[in-house]
Amino acid sequence: MAKLLMASLVDPTTHPGGAGTYTRGLLAALETRHAVQVVAPRHPPPGPWYRSRQLVALARSCLSPLPALPLFTRQPELTRRIRAIARSQPFDAAVINGGDMLWAITELPPEMPTVLIAHNLEHQVLTQKLANYPFLSHVLKREISKQRQYEIEGFRRSRGVIFLSSTEMAWSCDQVPGLRTLHIPPLFTNPPVIRQPQLNGPLRLGFLADFAWWPNRQSWKWVMENILPKVRRPITVHVFGRQSDQIPTCDSVISHGFVKDLREVWEQVDIMICPIREGAGVNIKLAESLYNRMPVLATNQAVRGLTCSSGSGLVTIDSAEEWVTFLNSSEAERLATQVPSEALSQQFAVDQYREKLNNFILEVVVDGLSNQDQSAKL
Repeated sequence: MAKLLMASLVDPTTHPGGAGTYTRGLLAALETRHAVQVVAPRHPPPGPWYRSRQLVALARSCLSPLPALPLFTRQPELTRRIRAIARSQPFDAAVINGGDMLWAITELPPEMPTVLIAHNLEHQVLTQKLANYPFLSHVLKREISKQRQYEIEGFRRSRGVIFLSSTEMAWSCDQVPGLRTLHIPPLFTNPPVIRQPQLNGPLRLGFLADFAWWPNRQSWKWVMENILPKVRRPITVHVFGRQSDQIPTCDSVISHGFVKDLREVWEQVDIMICPIREGAGVNIKLAESLYNRMPVLATNQAVRGLTCSSGSGLVTIDSAEEWVTFLNSSEAERLATQVPSEALSQQFAVDQYREKLNNFILEVVVDGLSNQDQSAKL
């Protein structure tokens, strides 16, 4: 058993978004074999003065070798606690939970080996933002270049990197030959729900997302403007998640806001939709829907980075015209009666990855001890 320190931007006990969900699943896999102490912010994001702090970080980046993201996340109180706890007791390794926390490596004892959890490649997210903010193109292009180099250097400094996305893992291995990597998708410990399809009345669609995250808001706008007005059949769209009660709606849409028990989601819909068109990493809510054996209609962007991305119970189409045609056809009813295949669902089961994750952590720890012995001899 190894003793691990996790430096995390999200508190897994309170964070309502995808990063919190992923961290909880990863901890469930880690804590069966290892002792993990989590150091996270005392206040969940976005926290006070969120937009103002973003602008300040962007301005500071103009005068700093660091990109804006680490300047934004590197809060003094969190920095002090990471530094103090890392030196208060012996840890075998540190886990840096997210590329936006790479700065934490400099607060750790130099001999402590580190594992990075790459939730997504932040420079790719910035590249997508470039199209939405043309008036900031000069600033964002500079940030993209700095963030890309910052992430690559972070990979080199880490003893191992765990990726949510197999696509992003392949890109990173091309950039850093010899990088020790492991692909761990979102993991869930609860037993999958037993679903009973009920096609009585209008087709019920569900969209579960964190609408505080801009790609989800953009995706919903796409659905509202390009799909719902053209669907001829009676449908009801149930929208769930943080700030879902603050998005534009129409007569066929019911907003539920944040839902603590996801069984309420699965019970009210026939098909989950994942109309994601921007973003990076892996779509956590799509993974959660498939794991719980809910049929899903998704874009190709939504299934990006998954090892298994096709099978019964999952339809992937991209254009608005294809979505409208599908929802107006009998294929929609057929999908509503399907159950995602075992391969689609079980790729997110925590039991599938415990052994791989344990071996990966032990390799990092042993490698760290070996390097310490060599340093002592020198």
